[in-house]
Amino acid sequence: MRSDPKHQKNADTAAHSPDLAARLNSLRPSPLTSASSMQAIINAMPNPVMLKDRFHRLVLVNDAFCELLNQTREDLLGEEGEKIPDDQRDVFWEIDDEVFRTGLPNENEEVLTDGTGSLRVVLTRKCLVTLPTQSGQQQFLLGVITDVTRFRESEARAQYLAEHDALTGLANRAQLNDRLEAEIKAAGGTDNKLALLLLDLDGFKEVNDTQGHHVGDELLKIIAKRLAGLVRAGDVVARYGGDEFCILQTSAARSADLAEKIITTVGRPVSVNGRQLCVTASVGIAIFPEDGTTSDELLQSADSALYHVKRSGRAGFYKYQPEVHLDQSQRWNVEHELREALGTDQLSLEFQPLASAQDGQLRGFEALCRWQHPVYGEISPDVFIPVAEATGLIKELGAWVLREACRQAARWEWPVQVAVNVSPCQLEDHNFPDMVFDALREANLPPHRLELEVTESALIGQSDTTTEALSVLRAKGIGFALDDFGAGWSSLSTLRKFKFDRLKIDKSFIWQIESDPRSVAIVRAVLGLAKSLGVPVTAEGIEDQAQLLALRNMGCTEVQGFHLGRPNSVASLPAQEPWQAINETNEKPS
Repeated sequence: MRSDPKHQKNADTAAHSPDLAARLNSLRPSPLTSASSMQAIINAMPNPVMLKDRFHRLVLVNDAFCELLNQTREDLLGEEGEKIPDDQRDVFWEIDDEVFRTGLPNENEEVLTDGTGSLRVVLTRKCLVTLPTQSGQQQFLLGVITDVTRFRESEARAQYLAEHDALTGLANRAQLNDRLEAEIKAAGGTDNKLALLLLDLDGFKEVNDTQGHHVGDELLKIIAKRLAGLVRAGDVVARYGGDEFCILQTSAARSADLAEKIITTVGRPVSVNGRQLCVTASVGIAIFPEDGTTSDELLQSADSALYHVKRSGRAGFYKYQPEVHLDQSQRWNVEHELREALGTDQLSLEFQPLASAQDGQLRGFEALCRWQHPVYGEISPDVFIPVAEATGLIKELGAWVLREACRQAARWEWPVQVAVNVSPCQLEDHNFPDMVFDALREANLPPHRLELEVTESALIGQSDTTTEALSVLRAKGIGFALDDFGAGWSSLSTLRKFKFDRLKIDKSFIWQIESDPRSVAIVRAVLGLAKSLGVPVTAEGIEDQAQLLALRNMGCTEVQGFHLGRPNSVASLPAQEPWQAINETNEKPS
């Protein structure tokens, strides 16, 4: 093989020119022999980088890592190490130990509290590296962190849009199918039965044809709101398509009762743009597992049952191949018993405190209705409130709750607000504002000390009556809170149309905030939205100290939950131990 003459000439020239050879050698990198060299390299990296020994001690961190935790390099490499909550440290160390044990690299998404106290969702990549030390070659764990919080927030927003019907805000068919599959899997091998109710609006086509699609859309939104008010927590209400809706009950014990309530509720006249519209509902019911063991089988059975109702005259329900028919007289009649309970000592109120997230100071109380039946004991509000709404008893019950809450609040030693939940049915009542003013006047309670809590579903497709009631009450100084924000509607148009004095984040997100990156992203997004609107936020359902700390550090305004104070028949101050623990932690020398 012949050599290149030009190349050979250059080589000969370099070999016979000592000055040129020296200059070329000086440009070649020398081996990295000092920690300062390694430090300079990792400092140039934009991502947080750290090096740990097998005893979880940090031995090298870059500037980005120090900035993430808002600690100096000296503090991080000292005895105290990184200052993060114990539950998060336990997760990190468990993965560290696994990497040291197996020698395999690891990639994991975790929740991390940064140096400002904010929760971040981070992707951490870890692997082992062998480096020379004074004691010889040793293995260290190299970790590189990527902040994916914004990505997860965007993903959460996109996921919400992908799972909800754009018109009604209900779950769409895709979300229903996913939940149905999950519930079937969870119920498999257990005694739990599921119920699938498929309903169709009788007469909707005539409304669309004679009044136009705009009126038809408004009608669908109002019907969706009514249906959402009938189900229990954990159940799913979905728009299945057109004028069809589907309800998944995670417990089938009272599926026939729910069908009756649906027929009663949907059958009430609907006012749209001054027009009184009437439609009815036909409902088909399928039960897991006897009517099907897969989602397709259950949907097919429910559709067959619905067809049977349509063929038999509509405005009714039919359970697909029912095994047992209970005589109506054998059922416990909730409506009759509730009507009897009104005006007796069976009904009472309990008050749960709301506290400032920063210092635990009392901000107000939420009034909660309780029913102690002489035979059946304590009856859950999830049982009697839907019945009251379906039968119209909610007006009488709501009036009693409002009067009693105002009466007791006027006797408190603290001049704070009392929050009362308001049903969609009450807002549709022309006399509702007068009823509120009468309750305030009888109790001699100033209007600014009353706050009415309404759910998002109560305002979806609202009538002119509802809009006028809210305006009249707000003009007199009565506050309004948007309850269960994010629980399934999250209609931004609601926030645009109505001015609220407070948003209440649904407790389902709070319960998972320590471990679920998606819940963290949603809560951060809600807090950011509320801040831009200048509206304080109350987090419901706080059950432990870690949840309180996380929400407090994220900038939540107010908190409520069993960890801070249980509902009590006598209004009591929130517990101060959670904030004392925070103060003691902050006072420890750093």
